[in-house]
Amino acid sequence: MSYVEKTLAGGEEIIHRANFNWTYSFFPVFWFSLGASSLALLFFIQYAAGVPFAELKVGWWSAIVAGVCGSLILLGHIIILVTTEIVVTTYRFVFKRGLISRDTQEVSLGKIEEITLHQSIWGRFLGYGQLVLRGTGVGVITLPDLDDPIRLRKIIENAKSALRQDSRKRQRINDDEDDY
Repeated sequence: MSYVEKTLAGGEEIIHRANFNWTYSFFPVFWFSLGASSLALLFFIQYAAGVPFAELKVGWWSAIVAGVCGSLILLGHIIILVTTEIVVTTYRFVFKRGLISRDTQEVSLGKIEEITLHQSIWGRFLGYGQLVLRGTGVGVITLPDLDDPIRLRKIIENAKSALRQDSRKRQRINDDEDDY
């Protein structure tokens, strides 16, 4: 069960979970591939071409270091991907990071004052961008590169609108009850 699911209030539901764009993972996968391909190349040179180990000793050590570094970079990135939650609920926006320690930034939908989109030319072309949320009493929440940030912005605005309409509806019901 995720952090957000554990902290849902009564009647609160998850509306949307944001996803990272594939470009966010490009360089960790690139470094892993580079390390793995150097190991594969040396394996091929030694066993398929029959070159003795003594002639490839420096190459093997370099390839092992590259493979370990690439693997650690990719592992760290996978941990970030798995442990980060960006969620819009019926009442709030939640940005949670961390595996062992937890860092959360939450803001009530009604307290979000401004949503700013940062999208480069490449971001527009490849469908990613960053959102910056400014809220009353919260400060600034800067999100990483996300898939379709315009859609996420629209979902947040629609959730804010639904919350306002629900609040007005409850107010009218309370006013009607007071009349009796």
